Amino acid sequence: MIEENFNTIKHLAIMMDGNRRWATERGLPKLMGHSEGTKTLKKIIRAVKERQIPYLTVWALSTENLKNRSQEELNHLFFLFEKVADEFAELNKENIRINTIGDLSKLPEKTQGKLNEIKELTKSNTGLTVNLAINYGGRDDLIRAVKKIVAAKYEVQDIDEQIISDHLDTAQQPDIDLMIRTGGHQRFSGYLIWQSIYAELYFTSVTWPAFTDEELDKSIDWFKLQQRNRGK
Repeated sequence: MIEENFNTIKHLAIMMDGNRRWATERGLPKLMGHSEGTKTLKKIIRAVKERQIPYLTVWALSTENLKNRSQEELNHLFFLFEKVADEFAELNKENIRINTIGDLSKLPEKTQGKLNEIKELTKSNTGLTVNLAINYGGRDDLIRAVKKIVAAKYEVQDIDEQIISDHLDTAQQPDIDLMIRTGGHQRFSGYLIWQSIYAELYFTSVTWPAFTDEELDKSIDWFKLQQRNRGK
């Protein structure tokens, strides 16, 4: 019998925290932190692909952010999403698939359109899949999954973990193996709460714009040292 290797990362999740703090510490406008964070994202996407991790999910905007951040900050983020969508077209040549999770319907139409364009362009790629979590919250993900299940009229006795998983935004993707949160905070904040049941949680004080390939390797090395039984 071949034992499953629980120390192989199939799905990496990152909470890209600390953008505004990075800017404040350098005497820069807070919005500059988000701009610098997008540069880091492109570098880390390629680093993850080089390390042959098949799925990467990054949290770009939470449902709470959309409700509570200033309109100025949100407009800047929407601009960055559109810019990133255009720039990510080059990743199509690298067989990288760009996907989104979360409720895009609350975003401006132009932003939705740009994101849908890059998703359509890269949908057939078979290399690294990058999920951009935009207007995403774990509870909202579950609520929308329940609504889909109800609409599909499943029999109550037939509903199990697999059916719920199949109706989440990450349907057909493996659960999270390693979750990294940058910026110093040590909490879930509702990120991928169903999918992270057996995730190893790695917290670093390094802010997202300052996160490097070397920091990524530190987290992966730490992950490999963990004893992962997953209930066995």
